[in-house]
Amino acid sequence: MVETVDRRVEALARLDIFGQCDAQELRPLAERLQPLRARSGEVLMRQGNPADQFLIVFAGSVEIHRRSSDGEEFRIEADSGRVVGEIALLRSAKRSATVTVTHDLTGWIGDGDAFDVLIELPGVLDQLIRTARQRLAGFITPVALQLKDGGHLLLRPSLPGDPASIENSHITFSDETLYRRFQGARRPTPQLLRYLYEVDYVDHFVWVVVTTDGEPVADARFVRDEDNPKRAEIAFIVADDYQGKGIGTFLMGALWAAARVAGVEVFHARVLAHNSPMRAILNHFGAQWRRDDLGVVVTEIEVPEADPFDAELTERIEEMARRVLEAF
Repeated sequence: MVETVDRRVEALARLDIFGQCDAQELRPLAERLQPLRARSGEVLMRQGNPADQFLIVFAGSVEIHRRSSDGEEFRIEADSGRVVGEIALLRSAKRSATVTVTHDLTGWIGDGDAFDVLIELPGVLDQLIRTARQRLAGFITPVALQLKDGGHLLLRPSLPGDPASIENSHITFSDETLYRRFQGARRPTPQLLRYLYEVDYVDHFVWVVVTTDGEPVADARFVRDEDNPKRAEIAFIVADDYQGKGIGTFLMGALWAAARVAGVEVFHARVLAHNSPMRAILNHFGAQWRRDDLGVVVTEIEVPEADPFDAELTERIEEMARRVLEAF
């Protein structure tokens, strides 16, 4: 029986991911989708191939299988209501995993135009972000960081959904700390937080330091220059109660490790002249400062070839960075 658009709208409306959508909102998506039926064992997407479609699973299930560059394998199951293949399509990148049907499947295939409609539907983007977070978290292992005072924290890449965690956290960043970081008397808006933490991991890479309970206390990032991908601007922020414990210096080393994996050769920074903590961290790595504007100084630092930490720790951090870069 031919699937009409009306029947497709009714079927989509039964999926949890579209729980905030009415029929009128779902119709433009339904009109752009093509029905899919596939048998167990059929390969729908293959790692390394170009990405031009995404999949919505209505019934049945698929296995998402990814092999990293070091040969380690990761497998995740996706069943009814899941969207699959959306990350590579969004980034116009090659497939980061192979998708194989594990139980006979019915669903729909959509192209880039359909995806543009999908992410504008009420509540859908937030659910896709949560799913991306779960998938990414499934194949990274945070690195333990011991502080000077004996406390323990964890280093990991920024994950989709971090902005909400930061907004709701009891960890505080004073006005002075935020002023030094953002070079202005303002607190980050939800939109700015979204930009800062929902990143592509390639041109914009972010390390986050969290407590063992998952509370974010610091971050460091590099953002590649548009005209030269081997150069990148860097920035840090550390919560007030965690300053002076060596976190900033550790994060600089972690950025150094990620930059080597990503092919970044030069860091540059723009810092308030009175931001002594940031300047001290960068001085440790050979910063030479020059005035750029009133109260602002800039520097460039070549990313060293030597390891930032001992060989074992450097390898663990680089491997975590490599997995994220490969996945996204």
